[in-house]
Amino acid sequence: MVDKGQVYERTPQVSRELIDWLESQFQLKSPDLDTQERVIFYAVGQRSVVDHLTALFKEQNETILESQ
Repeated sequence: MVDKGQVYERTPQVSRELIDWLESQFQLKSPDLDTQERVIFYAVGQRSVVDHLTALFKEQNETILESQ
């Protein structure tokens, strides 16, 4: 069981496979005009996580290339 207060000393590796799957599940799209605000906010939060993990993936791969 993971302690929710635990601080990781390093970021876990993020794979291209994970990013591709998340992109397919939580696509960036405009909501319909009749979509409730709470649904929009929820979708924005999901997409924010995908964007954050994508940024980590890019950072990790840049770091790998720089260290070679």
